[in-house]
Formats: sequence, C-alpha cells, structure tokens
Amino acid sequence: MQYDSIVVGCGPAGIQASIYLGRMGLNVAVVGKKDDSRLVWAHSIENYFGFPEGIDGALLLDKGISQAKKFNVEIIDEEVISIKNDKSKFRIISTSKELITNSAILTTGVSNQSSGILKEREFIGKGIAFCVMCDGIFFKNKKVIVIGEGDYAAKEALELLDYTKDINIYLNGKDSKITEKYLSELKSKNITIKKIKVKEFFGQAKLEGAILEDNSKVKFDGAFIAVGVSSILSLATGLEVMIKNNYIIVDSNFKTNVQGVFAAGDVTGSGMQVSTAVGSGAKAAMSAITYLKGIS
Repeated sequence: MQYDSIVVGCGPAGIQASIYLGRMGLNVAVVGKKDDSRLVWAHSIENYFGFPEGIDGALLLDKGISQAKKFNVEIIDEEVISIKNDKSKFRIISTSKELITNSAILTTGVSNQSSGILKEREFIGKGIAFCVMCDGIFFKNKKVIVIGEGDYAAKEALELLDYTKDINIYLNGKDSKITEKYLSELKSKNITIKKIKVKEFFGQAKLEGAILEDNSKVKFDGAFIAVGVSSILSLATGLEVMIKNNYIIVDSNFKTNVQGVFAAGDVTGSGMQVSTAVGSGAKAAMSAITYLKGIS
C-alpha cells in the first residue's frame, strides 16, 4: 500500500502530526514503538494545557492514539529499521513491513540513556527522573543526587537549585567532563561532585537511596539521571538529512533539507516538553499537507 504520509515515531509530536494529516482525509500511518516514547515514562504531567489536575503520560499518549485512529490513521507498533529515498517516494522498512510513502515526518524523539545502575527502572517515577524542568518540582526541599559526568549533569544540578539546596553530583566512577565554567558555578553553589560508583538503588514503595561501590549506603529522596540523551538519528543519516549536535536541522516550518521529509519534536531539539513536541508536530504536518498539495 502507498501512503500520502508516514510518521516515524509514536510519541506526542508524531501522533499530533498524524491527527492533522488524518483529519485532512489523507492516507496516513504512524510507525514506531509506543513504549519507546519518553512520554510513557512521565507519571504525572502538570504543565500541559487542559489538565489542571495533571495526567499520566502513558494515558495522555493513549488518548492521542485513540484520537488519531478516529481519523483513520493506521498505527503500526513496530520498530523502523531503515528509510530509503526512492526517487520521489520514500521506502520505510519496519520489523515486518515495507511501506511506500509520498512524504515522511521524523518524530523519533530522543531516548533517555540508562545509568546502568541496578534497579534504576524499578524506581522510575518513584524517585528516579530524567528531566529537572519536568519533574524538579516534585523534589522541593528534598535531598537529591544527579548522576552524570558532563555539562548536562551540571546544568541539571544547577536547575535543581530552584527546588532544593541539598544536591550532589555522582560521576558514577567516571572522570569528570564538566567544563571549567560549570565547575566554578557548581562550587559557588556548594554542589559537591563525588566520583565513587553507584552500584544499586534501594527502597520500598519509593526510592530511598543507593549502595555505593564500597558497599556503603547513601540516603536521598530523588535521583536525576543525566548521562545524556541519544537521538535515533541513523534513519535521518540514511536519508542524507542534515544533522547538527545530534539533532535534525529544520527550518521554521519544520522542513528538513530533503524535499518531502519533515521532522518534529525532541529530535529537532525543540524544548523537550510535551507542549513543544505537540506544537512542532502540528506545524510539520501543515507543511507536509502543503507539500502534498503541490503548493511548495
């Protein structure tokens, strides 16, 4: 089957784009693993329009998928293996399918890099988080650690100062890659850097602390994993889509340098928030609609 547009990635940007496309009566599919979306990991979103009491991320995504299906969008819950530029068409190969489309919207997002510490996944949403801007408010006046060795970890630790002053950075046994600028700022804010490796998190109903490499225990209320984010960009590379600093380059209308290929959401570096992902998904879809109509 040939599609008017295929959205690669099943997160908020991709689902929003598919809703715009499907509502126009276009033949649209979304290809991607729903569980790969960072939205599934968000247990309470309190800063998204229309949900004053907050909403679970997985529930919000399910609502979006149901809305997309209402407009006859096909949801293919499979990993995309490759995308090929086949003259004026695009060939998208997933785990079990090969699909042809006139246009593609890349919304693969970014994936949280695991710390590799035992029981990390067990405590996600129960004391372990990946985004201070998203979840810092839940740790007001709490004891918090940040795990990571680079400037990203330093930035997260400094952002935590809006909520608590009891912050330590654990390099997790690695050498520090924090630049002098951030090191100076961390020192001035009394944020301590510890090199010792963290072996395992522990707790009952929620995170209570960690066991260190020397088998000693340290207690804290929250841990932010800041070992960096990795974009799923091999697909873009295969299309010869331009990339800078691990993000797909787009213009103000979320067009890439390849005609007929658009990108939206976290993979473009647009804010790492649900609201910005949704907004960019809508705009990318409108650009794709214009392209398919032959206007641009």
